[in-house]
Amino acid sequence: MTALNVTGMATIMAANSRMASAVHIMSFVAYAGDEGTTSEAIAKSLQTNPVVVRKILKLLEREGLVALCQGRHGGVGLRRPASRITLGQIYKAVEGETGVFAMRSQVHEGCAVACAMKRRLGPIFNAANDAVEQALSKTSLAELVRGVG
Repeated sequence: MTALNVTGMATIMAANSRMASAVHIMSFVAYAGDEGTTSEAIAKSLQTNPVVVRKILKLLEREGLVALCQGRHGGVGLRRPASRITLGQIYKAVEGETGVFAMRSQVHEGCAVACAMKRRLGPIFNAANDAVEQALSKTSLAELVRGVG
């Protein structure tokens, strides 16, 4: 494989936009206020399918960030004030324990490079994930939404 082929492959890989979508969803819900909103309205804002929004909402609900009411008159609301929700909490809800940078789950134990990457890259990825979470924890959802409208 030539360097040109490797470069071409790298540009094809898409960035993970789950965090951006989750922050957009949370901002939309915070902006809607006490009336709440629906996954359909959020999906229209994100220009995506409501199913995608619902999957992310389930992750946010599991972390106690949103309240979901199902059914015909259901909707989405914040579980606590936007001033008490940080981007770091949203990050943790959608990225889970592994964070953005994660090691491959399977490693070829007979390969020196694979074993070295597991041993050497793991702590670097952990530090990077911790730094991302710390940086995001400095901004509240309320601060972010304050600039909307």
